[in-house]
Amino acid sequence: MALCCLFFVYCSRHLISTTAKDFFSPISLDPYKQGRIACANTLSDLYAIGAHRVDTMLMILSVSTKMEDEHRDIVTKTMIRGFNDACALAGCRVTGGQTVFNPWPVLGGCASTTLVEHEIIRADGLVSGDVLVLTKPLGSQIAANLALWLGDEAKWRKASAMIDLDTALRAVQKAEEAMMRLNLHASALLGRFGAHGATDVTGFGLLGHAQNLAQVQKQAVTLEIRKMPIIRGLLALESCVDANYQLSKGFSAENSGGLLVALPSRPSAQDFISALQSPEFDGPEAEAWIVGEGCLERWQVVPGDRTARLAEHCQVIEV
Repeated sequence: MALCCLFFVYCSRHLISTTAKDFFSPISLDPYKQGRIACANTLSDLYAIGAHRVDTMLMILSVSTKMEDEHRDIVTKTMIRGFNDACALAGCRVTGGQTVFNPWPVLGGCASTTLVEHEIIRADGLVSGDVLVLTKPLGSQIAANLALWLGDEAKWRKASAMIDLDTALRAVQKAEEAMMRLNLHASALLGRFGAHGATDVTGFGLLGHAQNLAQVQKQAVTLEIRKMPIIRGLLALESCVDANYQLSKGFSAENSGGLLVALPSRPSAQDFISALQSPEFDGPEAEAWIVGEGCLERWQVVPGDRTARLAEHCQVIEV
């Protein structure tokens, strides 16, 4: 999460590093995509504070002890290639890291860069009337499990009562494409459009990260989520197969999720989205939505309020 970045001040520059915990077991059945996703997830901590020029990446890798030697070598090399390719897209270098042996092929990293003070988008500047934008769709945790359920006869039997095969395959593909996409350009646009703060949306889900963001604000703002863009077909699966993922409540974990950005007005939010979707940046395939507003209770500062909530009639948009 972006709020866990470490800042070290040296003269007028800040050395900023993610904490060394951004690694996870396979999210995709494709090891190349897994490498891309792991890198994108690590970088998002820095992207959320406007650090879109990242200098250095340390790779954290565990080599599986449960695979046959030939399979292990292929999977490990392919994951590393995906990770390195994503780093190249981000303009940063893998300069080292750590490799261990583990039953699961785990991959992640620790990224660092330097910024001067005026380049940093600190998370605590939200004010009444801010508009919230989300830069990736929701549902990646369920989509990752859906990819496994497709190969499990008993679980697919349960899932197929709620989703057809074509929709399921599309959902997995859309989720993987979103997880692989860097938040690089969204980060580069934060300063241009006057963002008051941001966070990446990962393990705590959309509402969980909105709550974390609300808690660190200088002003006692309440963040209200009024729309949730969810990949088509996934909401119906939130509790019918093997667990309750609480997607409709905003707490389903996201893997390499989007940025939740607070912008000063609806026009600036719309301009931010238009710029992100322009050919200069991510292009029309990039999706982003206005999902809520930051408001002061009764338009006044209420001491100790700093909370986030889903609107009473929060709208789900299937995408």
